[in-house]
Amino acid sequence: MVQQDNKLKQLLSVVIENYIDQGSPVWSKYLNSLEEIEYAPSTLRKYLNLLEQEGLVYQPYNSSGRIPTVEGFESYLDDYLGEDTKQTTSLAQFDFDTDLARSSLRYMVEKLGDMVDGVVAGFLSNDEYYFLGINKLLKHMPDDFEGTSYIVEFIEKRGIIEFLGEKMIKRWQVYYSFIEHDDIVISCLYGKVMINNFDAILTVLWPTRVNYKTNLDVLTRIVKQYG
Repeated sequence: MVQQDNKLKQLLSVVIENYIDQGSPVWSKYLNSLEEIEYAPSTLRKYLNLLEQEGLVYQPYNSSGRIPTVEGFESYLDDYLGEDTKQTTSLAQFDFDTDLARSSLRYMVEKLGDMVDGVVAGFLSNDEYYFLGINKLLKHMPDDFEGTSYIVEFIEKRGIIEFLGEKMIKRWQVYYSFIEHDDIVISCLYGKVMINNFDAILTVLWPTRVNYKTNLDVLTRIVKQYG
């Protein structure tokens, strides 16, 4: 049973990462062609059906490929957060001075915006906040106009402050949430740092097709360094 659970988790990870790369349902025939998938076609179909029964993937219509559900993304992130930091992202470009970073939330947000896949927002305990990445966000709007428009509105109306202000956030930890609005689902990774003796929250927002591993690696290391 444990071995099967591990295989299901590995398959879910492959499905999610290929969905992120392609932006379309992931077909069993495509999965069967991948080197990391060593299952016989019948076993692969069985495992995909099990993932669907557990609510981790779904088919938007009969005989289509699979798309991860919010529960599937949550399982994927839980498994990754339970591992040691993979450090898949180099911090060679993370060259700002510690004192300068601690004295300027905006500077930190701008630096993080260059390193992650998504739009970064940060705010202090007094609700002062800055955000970066609107140009980057608008560049991707043709792919998900409603999602990106909602992120812009969500930040500008300080919805992110209200959303995270209700949560218990401990230092030195990274968390995730999914913001669901009508048919729009936004992924939100966040953690607490100290900026000039103020608690500050840094968060990375983006629709669900995002490089979670890069974002988790970067945000985890920043939170551990500046928490």
